[in-house]
Amino acid sequence: MATEKVFTGVTLHGMPVRIELEWPFHPSEGGSDWYVLHGTLRLADGGPLYADLALNLAQTVREALPSLDSDLALWVCINAARKALDEKQLELLKSGKRQPVPVSSRCYSIRDKHFRFAEATPAQVEEFVARKVFWGSGSERQPVLIADPCDAQYLGAADPNTLDKLVTAAKDLAARGLVELTGDYARATDSLLAQAQTFQAAKDHALDELHAKHAYERA
Repeated sequence: MATEKVFTGVTLHGMPVRIELEWPFHPSEGGSDWYVLHGTLRLADGGPLYADLALNLAQTVREALPSLDSDLALWVCINAARKALDEKQLELLKSGKRQPVPVSSRCYSIRDKHFRFAEATPAQVEEFVARKVFWGSGSERQPVLIADPCDAQYLGAADPNTLDKLVTAAKDLAARGLVELTGDYARATDSLLAQAQTFQAAKDHALDELHAKHAYERA
């Protein structure tokens, strides 16, 4: 029986996203050795833009996963979708059009046995955490998980200290009065929310570049 798994977060380029996945994987109907997972990536800014997804899992990656129903499989799918948006491979629309997202050996190092999506610098990690708390906590001050292994994989799985870097970034933001920490969770402060224009501008800039890229390809 299919179940929906939902993830909310941000991309490295500053776009808030909500990813809804129709779990579990199913074999490709085309007779290939691909496994397919359908889902939807929504721009989580209150607007209408989204992309319907078909995540295509290559045999190489399947063999690297403990199971197709593992947390690792979920993180890989979420991060493959985020990376596809970062790289402008997805088009955000107001109507549905299923778009392929390859979950292939491009995101997996056979030599190191690590999944790789990005190699964020300390400054990028701090910016990422601030954006995640801004969009996820909001004016209602909802708690946002900081030590998230899915985010750690997305930002640099080859580095075993990435989880620590996320926590360190959150502590630095807390020392500046931008977030309030309780254990592994953070809430936005008035000081962080006062920077709304900066976070909105980052999202709008990333979205404008995305639209420009796809408009150019259609021209």
